[in-house]
Amino acid sequence: MSLTSPSAAPKLRHYIATFKERGNHIKSSRYLNALMGGDFEQADFVETQVHMRFAVANFSRPMALLMSRLPDLSDRLPILENVFDEHGRGKLGDGHDSTFRLLLERLGASRAQVEKCRPWPEILAYNTSLAGTACFESVHFGMAVFGMIEDLFGEAAFVTGESIVKRGWLPKDRVVHYPLHATLDNEHAEGFYRYLDAPYESDPKAALDIEQGLALGAHLIMTFFDDLYRARHRRAN
Repeated sequence: MSLTSPSAAPKLRHYIATFKERGNHIKSSRYLNALMGGDFEQADFVETQVHMRFAVANFSRPMALLMSRLPDLSDRLPILENVFDEHGRGKLGDGHDSTFRLLLERLGASRAQVEKCRPWPEILAYNTSLAGTACFESVHFGMAVFGMIEDLFGEAAFVTGESIVKRGWLPKDRVVHYPLHATLDNEHAEGFYRYLDAPYESDPKAALDIEQGLALGAHLIMTFFDDLYRARHRRAN
């Protein structure tokens, strides 16, 4: 079922559907358009992915901070499941950082290239924004930010995985990480959205926080991709 289908709280889901349709985020992404259109050189793509690993490895940390601010255990559980998924549900080899490293290796990134990489400032800006959101913004705002990031990253993951195969960089059965996120991140976004359903309906101030959080989440993740695209030719000295 689509995340934006009517559910127990159709008002929020209707807003999300309208927001995403108006923003047209995936189709307007320079990064994803270049990847789908064949204008992204493999070496440049791999370079951006090597740096993206720092965002992949970091994502569970601000999410765990935000989870710790939820007062009720029942509200924490969906986010705890999300964090558990990030860590391979206890099998570190299945953790998202591990599967991403494996994908990089299959795409041709050497272990030395990955290990010596120092993250670009664009990566640091993204990670710092998530930490600040998790620690200092309202819980409703933060949950909306993370929900929209999961939502849009799931769509971007589908495009990325399909494009890797279409470009002939890897056969389909060798592509890891992205196929999982294309489905799993929809479930993760739903965990954030369910928490927001009731306050969006009942509390005008919370509804405003949620709408602003959704907007920031979309801005952060899509700017992140396009920042990577602009930096694609940059190489470490």
